[in-house]
Amino acid sequence: MVIIVLGALVLIYAHFNAVISLSESLFSKSLTEYSVSMRSLMVVTASYVGSDGVLHVIVSVGEYPVEVYSVYVDDVLLEGCPGEGFRSLRPYDVVEIACKLPQPQGVVRVKISYSGGLVEVLASEI
Repeated sequence: MVIIVLGALVLIYAHFNAVISLSESLFSKSLTEYSVSMRSLMVVTASYVGSDGVLHVIVSVGEYPVEVYSVYVDDVLLEGCPGEGFRSLRPYDVVEIACKLPQPQGVVRVKISYSGGLVEVLASEI
């Protein structure tokens, strides 16, 4: 009986030890990702849709480099946007990302996915 109780206690201890180490590992990983995303900052300073149907988004970067992954307009991925020259942005860069819209509209919701997260802005036609 003592052996069974000791065996059960060892199993319970091993289970709780595994759960605690897993949660500690996940917390450490999310904390690291959060600190990296806080250092990677990109701010939209202006956005508009030109009369030619081209979306213009002017962004500025913080003190760490930023990698731009994709641009969405009204939750639809714009293929080939941003261009190759605008994927990796250096610290303190101010750049204009220009993309041809498939169907120009009066007001569009723009989302830019980058290494620090996601920025969202409205752009209207001028």
